[in-house]
Amino acid sequence: MQKLKCPSCNSNLKLNIGYTGCDWNTKKGEGPGYGWEVSLECTNEDCRNMYTIGMMKECFHLAEMKDELKCVE
Repeated sequence: MQKLKCPSCNSNLKLNIGYTGCDWNTKKGEGPGYGWEVSLECTNEDCRNMYTIGMMKECFHLAEMKDELKCVE
C-alpha cells in the first residue's frame, strides 16, 4: 500500500480532522456550519507541515476551501 508523502520532507502524511468553527473559510461562506477542518499532517516531528483539504459539516458534507486559502493547486 502506498502512502501519501509530505512534499517538504517525504515523510508519511496522516489524516487529521479537528473542529475549528471557521466556516467562513469555505466557498459556502459564513454560517453554514462547516466547522470541521480536514487536513493531512506530516508525521515527521521536525517538519509537521499541515495541508488543509477542506471543511466538513457532518459526515459526507465536505465544503471546498476558498481558492486563496488552498495550499496546493
